[in-house]
Amino acid sequence: MEKRTVFEGNQIQDQITYREENPRFALMGQNAAGQRLAWAISEEMLSRHMLLIGGIGTGKSNVFYHLIRNIRETVGPKDVMFIFDTKGDYYKKFYRPGDIVLSNDSRACGPAGKDYWNLFNEVMIDDRLEENIMEACKTLFAEKTERTNQPFFPNAAKDLLYALILHICRSPRGRDKRDNGSLRAALNDFSPRVMCDILKAYPDLKAMVSYIEDPSSPQTLGVASELQEAVREVLVGNFARRGTLSMRDIVRRKGGRVVFVEYDLSIGGTLSPVYRLLFDFAIKQALCRQEDEGNVFFLLDEFRLLPLLQHIDDGVNFGRSLGAKFIVGVQNIEQMEHAYGRELARSILAGFATTVCFRLNDGGSRAFVKEMLGKNVTKLTFVSSVQNRGVVEQLRDANVAEDWDITSLGLGDAIVNYAQYPPFRIHFNRFS
Repeated sequence: MEKRTVFEGNQIQDQITYREENPRFALMGQNAAGQRLAWAISEEMLSRHMLLIGGIGTGKSNVFYHLIRNIRETVGPKDVMFIFDTKGDYYKKFYRPGDIVLSNDSRACGPAGKDYWNLFNEVMIDDRLEENIMEACKTLFAEKTERTNQPFFPNAAKDLLYALILHICRSPRGRDKRDNGSLRAALNDFSPRVMCDILKAYPDLKAMVSYIEDPSSPQTLGVASELQEAVREVLVGNFARRGTLSMRDIVRRKGGRVVFVEYDLSIGGTLSPVYRLLFDFAIKQALCRQEDEGNVFFLLDEFRLLPLLQHIDDGVNFGRSLGAKFIVGVQNIEQMEHAYGRELARSILAGFATTVCFRLNDGGSRAFVKEMLGKNVTKLTFVSSVQNRGVVEQLRDANVAEDWDITSLGLGDAIVNYAQYPPFRIHFNRFS
């Protein structure tokens, strides 16, 4: 019979392998022997970010429930918490009156009642107006620019949207039109001649007149169509209403607010640019703060539904000292690489000091976990099949976690890896 023992290096433990002196809270569970485990979660651990990775139905959402409840119970007046809710489960379990909900249904509200997101309140919040507008327009047109073989039309439409928003922000007469509903209405009635007059009024915008100078030309019609189509796709439902909510303002005001961003499964892919924009504004504002301004928690389950966030890499890798704390859930590594490209995805993933690995069904994700946990030297002891050789001992290079360690994880079972400490196995208690 073969016996395996680790001769050198780490191995997966059945007990928690470190102690936290000042835990913020603890996640409860048990080991394989049924012994009670209390996984202490500290401020320091949260500041170094947490990645939950596992296939569908392996226990990720259960741990998110525990994390949301515990973080919510410990947020202070200098903190704010953003939850990306793809199925509505987090809203059902944790919404309280006074929370903010950004959604495309009847749940949408601000702290005092019905309210909706306002793009203008995002871009006009500081003195970087032009930069903010350009960033927003770039995000709204990112997918169209990448997927076309005629980039002129989406790029020209992006420039015109930038110019129109900038005009509304600059013009004293545009003060009562600084909301998504008015912007959508203006673009529904888009007139190349009127737009040309607007562009000619500003020295820094008049060069764009060439895009639409001839109202009857195919170029003008193509650019106008691209502009209207893009805006009609993203400024829909509640995102095309008059509102006051701003992600950046929420981060500034803090106050222990909890914000639910509800993903609309019926048209979620269409609204992806809006969801990206919401979280990019929040992350950007978190990175603009001073060191002592409290915590900004981002709990982002099903992270694949937020592709191409412009500020996520900086947020994960440089946000620690600024109070930005990310807890991200993914089903597999391929989703990350598809959304961000292999190199950027690996850079983002490297920023998570804590990884909670549930059962993984794909080889690529198991390879990522095995590489992350590293190798060890294993001693194999067995009785030789050759007569008279007796007991044989061999040293072999092995992975700290082998494929069978990962694929044998049951519902709620996970391997936890934190910083420099040896990994441990835990079965999380069911949330109730």
